Amino acid sequence: MMLKKYKLLAGYSILSGLLCLFFSLSFYACSDKNDIDSKQQVIARVGDRVITLDEFKYSYEFSFAPLRAGNNPKKVYLDYMIKELLLANEGYSNGLNHSPYVISRINRRKRNDLLEAFYHKYVYGRVNIPEDKLQDATKKATVKWRMIMWPVNSREEALQIRQETQNSSLKDYIGEQLKKQDVPLKNQKFFETDWLDFYDMRPEFLNSIEDLEIGKTSEPIPYGDGFLLVQILDINLHGIKEDELKYGVKREKMRQRLFDVQADSISSAVMDSVLTPREVRLKGPVLEQIVPLLYQWIQDGLPRYDSLLETIEQPADTAAEYIKSLGEMLDQSLVTTIDSSISVRDYLDYMNYYRKTLNQSSSEKDFRSRFITEVGRMIKNKTFIAIAEKEGFADSSAIRTDLEKWERKWTYDLQRYKFIQGLDVSDDELQDFYKNRWRELQIADIDSTRLYKYEDEAYNMLLHEKHMAVINVKLKELKQRYPVWINKELLQQIDVDSSSKSQEISVFVSKKFSGEFAVPTADIKWIHYK
Repeated sequence: MMLKKYKLLAGYSILSGLLCLFFSLSFYACSDKNDIDSKQQVIARVGDRVITLDEFKYSYEFSFAPLRAGNNPKKVYLDYMIKELLLANEGYSNGLNHSPYVISRINRRKRNDLLEAFYHKYVYGRVNIPEDKLQDATKKATVKWRMIMWPVNSREEALQIRQETQNSSLKDYIGEQLKKQDVPLKNQKFFETDWLDFYDMRPEFLNSIEDLEIGKTSEPIPYGDGFLLVQILDINLHGIKEDELKYGVKREKMRQRLFDVQADSISSAVMDSVLTPREVRLKGPVLEQIVPLLYQWIQDGLPRYDSLLETIEQPADTAAEYIKSLGEMLDQSLVTTIDSSISVRDYLDYMNYYRKTLNQSSSEKDFRSRFITEVGRMIKNKTFIAIAEKEGFADSSAIRTDLEKWERKWTYDLQRYKFIQGLDVSDDELQDFYKNRWRELQIADIDSTRLYKYEDEAYNMLLHEKHMAVINVKLKELKQRYPVWINKELLQQIDVDSSSKSQEISVFVSKKFSGEFAVPTADIKWIHYK
């Protein structure tokens, strides 16, 4: 069984929870056909498509809490899933599953599924953490340091500062230097670390400070293009019981850290073995031309919803010059290998989905470094995905099931949009709301001079009402074409947390590997517009 790592994020709730789980890729498998496997229990049928027990359970547990309300939350939530399947069925009838919106998302999900499958076979499956190494690391992590660090450009400068602070302290020296700033840019806390243990530091850095006395200035430590001076502010020693070395939270946290470190090492080795023979070459002139253009675009703000590539290929009349310049570069080769070439167009299509790291750039120089790393990651991922496809991973039941469920979800999304597109709220309707229904905004009293503060809330409330009026009419029609059957007995037997407390908690499950949601859950738009 191929296992996936997931991270849980809590939100939209009074109470939030954090939990780390491992799930099979196929844990919520179900079929969209009539010939249901005898091992799968069907909880509802909508036309010729079904909702299975497992699909319902995981969607229910990891959904928005407000969607699980009322005296019978399981029935309430199942009704939302049925409504979505009714709309999805209509979407399939209209061919919306073949639309660019659905196809592009399916292709992206498939690529991530294949990449994850590759990592599970060739990276995670090869991780081996010996028991003695795990216990030794858990012991070492009981020692934590808190430090203050001062970066300098040269070793000579570092040695001079170290000499000056022999009879005082580096902390005092930093404080004096910051006082000399005409415009304070950073305070002293900026240069102080949190508590760090040996696994938070590179081995060469740890070797430089592990025997350093509290209050003393370290020897110059190479760092980037310069050097660091370090003063230890405090050392914290945590005791650990013998039993904690064999089981418990501390051991599990260290096991995960060791797993990640070893996985990264194996991944790098696999990448080198695959990419080195391909002679990957980044085109220098193209790199120097594209970096300032993309960095300026990031500074001005990338489009949040529109495709980066389409924005460049179909520029608005008021488009910035860097957009036009990027358009002229689309067919230029950015990277070459012995068997392929990656154009600027190819990278921008990739960047549309992987831009978070680039958005965090602090300068053009930082952006350039991140950009080169991202280009390398793109080549690596494409290579690994190609290997996974060649080995037939795409035909696994786990990946096929995952794609089927998300295709259905995205087909629903598009069909719902088709039904309600064009609906809007007029100024007259807003004014009528303020006059007759302002109490629904849950404010103490009306004040016409403050109405503008509630315009978004009023607008969204009225627009949601319009949407639901149309959707409810459509649902009545769809039920005639796609008969609904519910296994009420099985619904009552399902073991899920339906307590009042669970209706206050939302736990969103996303894959640690890609950050994508692990399972489709009911749409919050059944309750409100935004």
